[in-house]
Amino acid sequence: MTVFLPRLLYLLAALAWYMLLWPNQVTIFMAACFSCLTLPYYRNLRRKTSAWRIRLERKRPDTLQRRLLLKLSSHAALYAYITTLLSAFFVPIAMLALLVSPQAAAGLVRLRELQANNFQIPPDWVEYIQQWRMSLAEYPRVEKVVNDFIHNLDTLFADTMSLLLTRGFDVLGGTMTAFWTTFLFLTLTVVFTVYARRIRKIAGRIFHLPQSLLSRFICAIHKALRAILLGIVLVALAQGVLCGIGFAVAGINQPAFWGMLATLVAPIPVVGTALIWMPLCLSLWFTGKAMAAVGLGLWGVIAVAGVDNVLRPLFLRQGIKAPFFVLILAILCGLASFGPVGLIAGPVLLAFAIQAVEEANRFYQIHEPR
Repeated sequence: MTVFLPRLLYLLAALAWYMLLWPNQVTIFMAACFSCLTLPYYRNLRRKTSAWRIRLERKRPDTLQRRLLLKLSSHAALYAYITTLLSAFFVPIAMLALLVSPQAAAGLVRLRELQANNFQIPPDWVEYIQQWRMSLAEYPRVEKVVNDFIHNLDTLFADTMSLLLTRGFDVLGGTMTAFWTTFLFLTLTVVFTVYARRIRKIAGRIFHLPQSLLSRFICAIHKALRAILLGIVLVALAQGVLCGIGFAVAGINQPAFWGMLATLVAPIPVVGTALIWMPLCLSLWFTGKAMAAVGLGLWGVIAVAGVDNVLRPLFLRQGIKAPFFVLILAILCGLASFGPVGLIAGPVLLAFAIQAVEEANRFYQIHEPR
């Protein structure tokens, strides 16, 4: 009874928090991930401010400035962490708004026009494709493969653009919802980071797990999140920048806007940025700019796709000990199960599963009779 009662009380406390926060499960998950990713930085700040406080306490004489600095040092790590967190969150958004906002209106109008036409191919494109298909009539199998490919590509492009329009830009209309989600995300990130040791200790007591085992799980998830940050987020940003440069050189209108769209679709396995630059290549080709279309296509295949093919596997495999095709499968399954957040949830769950298997193997190696 003495052991069961405190565990029951911990569970009741966890249940109370779950009932308060359950409508925001995605926000909680993202805040926990970001907290795990930034926890080493916060602990490093704590060590530095503790050393600074010790030096201040030894300093003589006792002046007003020294007392103020001592009072500040007790919360300096928290203030520095919150400032860094806000800067990391809002500075990229502000820079993106400054770069893209002048072109966003025209780009959104064009996307709305395409959506109103159900993303149908322009008539001159249809005529050219029909002539090309007629030349394949003598090869029925090839014609079927080409028709299926075009149909699947058209469906994928339409679904992706509709998703971006309905779930991406329409978020701007729900200003209060976006503000509340951002505020909750930042607040929970700070709470999870500041009380990380207590949360880990309580989790260990609830599930009767040693703290060393929980520490290894947290370390594995931290490595996975760092790999996701480098292999998915930063690679997507690099691909978006490269696409924007290619669009500007090729003479595409609103290159920054289309580069931003390329960044958003870049994490999608297999197709990625081709969903943006390939239709733009075709647009250049059918408007008589053959050289620009070929150049943009080569830029997309060599430079943009090359960054994805080289850097993404390199970064992901450094943080998650699994073959790259398994990582891609985890991302695809995560997208299918959880939507956009599956880009992070898929690899994190894979890293969690791998670490669980390693811990089970460790247990059997220690306790299994030889």
